[in-house]
Parts: sequence; structure tokens; C-alpha cells
Amino acid sequence: MFEAAIPQDNKNLAAEKGPACDVRHRLAISAVYDIASIKRSDWIEVLTRNWRVSALYQIQSGFPFTISVFGDTANSGTVLGENPVRANSTGQPVFGPDTRNTMQWFNPAAFASPAAFTSGNVGRSSVYGPGMQTLDLAIVRSFAIREAARFEIRGEAFNALNHSNFGTPNRFLNTPQFGTITEASTSGRELQVSARLSF
Repeated sequence: MFEAAIPQDNKNLAAEKGPACDVRHRLAISAVYDIASIKRSDWIEVLTRNWRVSALYQIQSGFPFTISVFGDTANSGTVLGENPVRANSTGQPVFGPDTRNTMQWFNPAAFASPAAFTSGNVGRSSVYGPGMQTLDLAIVRSFAIREAARFEIRGEAFNALNHSNFGTPNRFLNTPQFGTITEASTSGRELQVSARLSF
């Protein structure tokens, strides 16, 4: 995800092996339920029939990304917009007690810039970003206008729990925002009401 399409070093293509867009864990559950009408009286039955609720819950682990150096510090002749030069590992732990938050997703001290005209030794796509969790809900009522025509009203809530899903951390070692998260991967709760006529 957001990785360079060209290798860091054309003479060492084995160093380009990595998990690519591997999402280690993903669970998606969906359900649709037709609500039974309440038959206490005629008007209550009219109000409560033909309702349907649906839900979609998704949870997954994060995408991998590469700790890189912004610019062609290795003088390898990069293409415009490509930053294939990776950082060096310092041997310090990538994740510690004060990591996995928006201010410091990983330990910046775990990485260092390689010397000029050299390539870094950090693996491609070797650090994982934040996961995602969303719950989408919908409630629908349909009306039969005639045999071949139906009218439907629908209310929907996307990311109904308003869960914060963080975007990919800044992965460029030589930038001020290195290791921080400045954007979300999904929007906050969104509500939508719609109507549809089918014939």
C-alpha cells in the first residue's frame, strides 16, 4: 500500500520480498432480519409491518508499510513520485509502551537514515499500521403500491459506533511528521435517508 513500484537496488531484488498488501486478520459479518408485525390492533399492525433491519460489521488488522527515506539519497535514479530508498534498522524495538497512537505509531528511534549513496536494510512492508473496525446499520420499510410497483424508505448509519479508524502513519524518516498519523482511513459516523420507487 503506497509502496514504490521500483526496487531500492536493481542488483538486490531479493530485498524486495515482503508481505505486500497482506491483511493478516479480517472478519466481516452481515445479517438481514425481517421484523414481524405486531398484531394487537389493526392500526398497530399497519405501522409495524414490512420493516427490515440489516447490519454489516467489519474488523481487520492493519496494512503493512515500508519505512523509507524521502528523496533519492542512494542516487539510484528514482522515478518522479517514487521513494524506494528504505531506512536502516537501529536494533531498537519498533513498538514499545508509548507507541500505537496517533502521535507515535512506532518508535522513531528504531530507524536511521542510511549513509549517502547506500540503500537501507529495513524490509519492504515490514511494519503494520492500525486496523479498522466499522458497523453499518440500515432500517428499511417497503410499501406495495400495486402488484408491479413498490415504494421503499431507508435510513442508514455508516460507522454507526463512530469508531476512529486511523490512516497509515507517516513513513518517511527525514520528515517532521515521521511516525505520526494525520488522517483517518474512514470517515466518522454518517447518517443517510433515502427513498426508492421500483416498478
